[in-house]
Amino acid sequence: MTKEEPVAYINVEKRKLEWAKPIVWETPTVANLPKIPLYTHSKEWVGLTETQIDKLEKEFIGFPVPNIYNFVKAIEAKSKEKNN
Repeated sequence: MTKEEPVAYINVEKRKLEWAKPIVWETPTVANLPKIPLYTHSKEWVGLTETQIDKLEKEFIGFPVPNIYNFVKAIEAKSKEKNN
């Protein structure tokens, strides 16, 4: 039975990981990522319409809920307040 050798060491003084043997791997140096737009100001808030709320109510709850419209609008208002 042979003694297993470590693959890496933690160098406490230098605060880094050191590989026990040279490690080589292929990685691309250029990545083609889509551009992500960044904004310096917030976009105008767009809330849900009554039709959209009715559709969500039927889809997720399955039956009419009293005052669901007011409940959704209260959630939107709080979200808008927290994000502005």
